[in-house]
Amino acid sequence: MNTRLQTKLSGASMMVVSALLGMGVAAPAQAQSETARSEGLAGSSIVVTARKREESLLETPIAITALSSDQIEKQGIRSINDVVLNTPGINVSNVNSGRNDRSFQQITLRGMTPSTTNSTLTASFIDGVPVASATALMGITDPERIEILKGPQNAYFGRNAFAGAINVVTKTPANSFGGNVRAMVGTRDNFDVQGSLEGQLVPGILGFRLTGRSMSKSGSYTNGANPNQTLGDQSSDIGTLQLEFTPTSQLTVKAFGMYSRDKDGPSAQGMASAYEVRSNNGSPNIPYFSGSNAGEVVIPGMANCTLAGRPWICGAVPKIDSRYSPAQNTTEDALLAGILGDDTNRITSHGKGVDGYGLSREYYHLHMNVDYELGDTGLTLSSLTGYNNEFYSEVADLDNYDSSAFTNFAATPANGLRTYWSFPYLVERRNKDFSQELRLSFDDGGPLQAMLGASYLYTSATPGLVSVSNFEQYGIPAPASARQPPQKARTYGIFGSLSYEITDALSINLEGRYQRDKIYAFAGGAGTNISPDAAEIYGLPAGSFPPLESFYNQTFNNFLPRIIINYDLTPDMMVYASWSKAANVSLSSFNTSFISGTQAEVEAGESIGLGVIVQPEKLDNYEVGFKGSFLNGRLVVTSAAYYATWKDQHNDRSVIFASGGQPLIVRGVANSGKSNVYGIELDVMAEPIDGFSITASGAWNGSSVRSFDNPAVTLRTGFEGDDFKGNTLPLTSEYSGNLALMYTGEVADWDDFSYFARGDLSYKSKQYVDPANQTWIKGRAQVNARIGFTKGDFTLEGFVTNLFNNKQYTSIAQNNLLEPSYLLASQSYAYLNLALPELRTWGLQASYNF
Repeated sequence: MNTRLQTKLSGASMMVVSALLGMGVAAPAQAQSETARSEGLAGSSIVVTARKREESLLETPIAITALSSDQIEKQGIRSINDVVLNTPGINVSNVNSGRNDRSFQQITLRGMTPSTTNSTLTASFIDGVPVASATALMGITDPERIEILKGPQNAYFGRNAFAGAINVVTKTPANSFGGNVRAMVGTRDNFDVQGSLEGQLVPGILGFRLTGRSMSKSGSYTNGANPNQTLGDQSSDIGTLQLEFTPTSQLTVKAFGMYSRDKDGPSAQGMASAYEVRSNNGSPNIPYFSGSNAGEVVIPGMANCTLAGRPWICGAVPKIDSRYSPAQNTTEDALLAGILGDDTNRITSHGKGVDGYGLSREYYHLHMNVDYELGDTGLTLSSLTGYNNEFYSEVADLDNYDSSAFTNFAATPANGLRTYWSFPYLVERRNKDFSQELRLSFDDGGPLQAMLGASYLYTSATPGLVSVSNFEQYGIPAPASARQPPQKARTYGIFGSLSYEITDALSINLEGRYQRDKIYAFAGGAGTNISPDAAEIYGLPAGSFPPLESFYNQTFNNFLPRIIINYDLTPDMMVYASWSKAANVSLSSFNTSFISGTQAEVEAGESIGLGVIVQPEKLDNYEVGFKGSFLNGRLVVTSAAYYATWKDQHNDRSVIFASGGQPLIVRGVANSGKSNVYGIELDVMAEPIDGFSITASGAWNGSSVRSFDNPAVTLRTGFEGDDFKGNTLPLTSEYSGNLALMYTGEVADWDDFSYFARGDLSYKSKQYVDPANQTWIKGRAQVNARIGFTKGDFTLEGFVTNLFNNKQYTSIAQNNLLEPSYLLASQSYAYLNLALPELRTWGLQASYNF
């Protein structure tokens, strides 16, 4: 595994960086050679495309973690969560808005956590082409490599590459016919079969690569409200086709298509409440995490805090009480089927969406890369075209506990309503985008390299959030205002770079992008009526606007430069320094949901400080780094340090309140934060003896809040203003590390027979739930192990993931406590959603190459 650092730090941090660089300079230069990068460790010869051209990982002056095809296979990486587990300095959260599933994956890189589910600070790409969702990345069966680019990448990759980018590179079709078949079986009904077929349809002119995968597994947890059901079930079917057309030595055309279908059950999530709730018969349904009042169900080990008589959870969240959590009411009856069969408030026909509790998702991805070399001029004209269409539909029990003992007093034998209270919630979203990039590159082998390009990205999103509970409990359809406004953006960019070797050792790289984002505001499901007074307050046009139609747009212009200076200390050692600016223009740049609703919704939105226009986030980033190969490639070291100022941070805000006896949710985004982020990253790969390799990676990703404002956090904790100053950003681990040991050997008396054993240790420190830093989940360590043998083209291996069955939560989210009166939700009583890890899994895998 590989990575590196970049940064401009002061004081003690800079001393650490200097020491790291000094260690590299002190290494014996005579032990280095030009061939070390190609003959040493596998990681030292990885080629990356971080700057839109192929370069050696050790020669690219950018902080990159690159996982080769062999590393991906040996570590058993099959999902984004696996990538994050094996990479220091990055976190992923699947838990938000009452669910913990594959409909939502929020990536935090270098401590920069996105505030909303509708935007990301870490962009995702397949072969350099943007994709709508990070989940799509793992639809690539057996990729050539995965590149994690750390730090702002706006200059080359455009919008959303604020904290960095993840790029999955597909394999080029082989020159001869062949393929691979791999099958895995494991505990809890784990099953994963995949295969590839490739070759030349027209030798030397048209090649193809076809892949397919089908997987399924049962969840690790029993549903406390339905013991016959497990939580966390997943299944996927994926197919890809790649064609490579090379009619001449100067022209290469690559076309790639992917289709994936996910079908998951209810998600694996726990809950913790600071308030005890008892059902109608007096029995406890929600345990109190701490307290001394007689009759309360107490979970020890948890600090309980109060503010103005309101309890909330503080301290480290302990183990949940298995008597109460995880538990979800997931009854699928005729009533639920009737609701899901009504397309009134759904964004697609019900036949394509979920038909019960759980997740249904379809993803289509197409892209085409064209490269044409203009004779012997050193000029190459390139085109990248991409299209994505993702739809997901999910029903979750949003209250997240067994509420079957709460009587639904509106139910009668005549109306057929559900007899108990619960809060099922339908979440749907369709993401579409089209991208086109053209660029002209120059490289004639001399000291000058240059590139000039233009890009266009069209993005649209159609969200839907519908409270099914309104109908199930009261027979009342969800109001039209339940339909959220669509989102749309058009992004235009002109970008370029200039790299010049001033001497054989010293180079300067100038990069930049001028970007124009045009964001559209839409009316909600009930339409929008903006009075002259409101128009003056919010800066919008006055008038009445029909449902789900655009009524306003605004353009945001940003120039995003990066300057890199790199110096070769020896042919195998390099230092570099960079400065860059980044901007994040989100699809959530308008809060129109609350002004599209009732007067009560408008007042609720204003009560949590929502405006209409949200300004872009800004980042100034400074980095320094070192890369080196030693001892004829047996030792590879990469390191980097960074310091960045993050301004105009987006912060998600929401409130649940009762209107007319029915629950309503108002949510939006506000510019209400400023922070400094900084850190040091180090990767070491070594092969001290033939066949035995050691990979050690670590990251310190620090952060310091300079200003923050969120009425919900203040209401819960009492923190406001300077109380947040100096605190750590949420949902990120300040310390993280990985250690991998692997041994490969051969049996002398057996031809073509080898064996291997590998162990991986991953660690991520605690994560805070919000910038008040009063509530957190503990750090988590996981051990995976694999052992196997290869005989010719056949490989058989056994593995275990989460060997010591670590049950510590992987992520955490603050939500409102839902119960029949909705009083606790409206008063912001504390409730935590807890992402539960996959437990220990044993498995056996066999593969055959042909």
